[in-house]
Amino acid sequence: MKTEMLSTRIDHDTKLAFTNVCEDLGLSPSQAIKLFAKAVINYGGIPFELKAKQPNSLTATAIAELESGKGNTAANVDELFNDLNIGKLDDA
Repeated sequence: MKTEMLSTRIDHDTKLAFTNVCEDLGLSPSQAIKLFAKAVINYGGIPFELKAKQPNSLTATAIAELESGKGNTAANVDELFNDLNIGKLDDA
């Protein structure tokens, strides 16, 4: 069977980590990519779940607060620090 070249760009650290894992499994990076391609074909898509990171409940609550217009604002950093009592000494 005739083979064709497939190339891609990947950052150095990812390539190095990928190569190390492949070697630990006894595979070349090329063999691992071929296995991934076959898995995509057999699965009919990416063979694992892809999803965006979701905020935790505290962050989601803060986002909802801001979107509803209930968030606090400050004109500058000094005002923000003052509102948050940052840099103040108690009973000084």
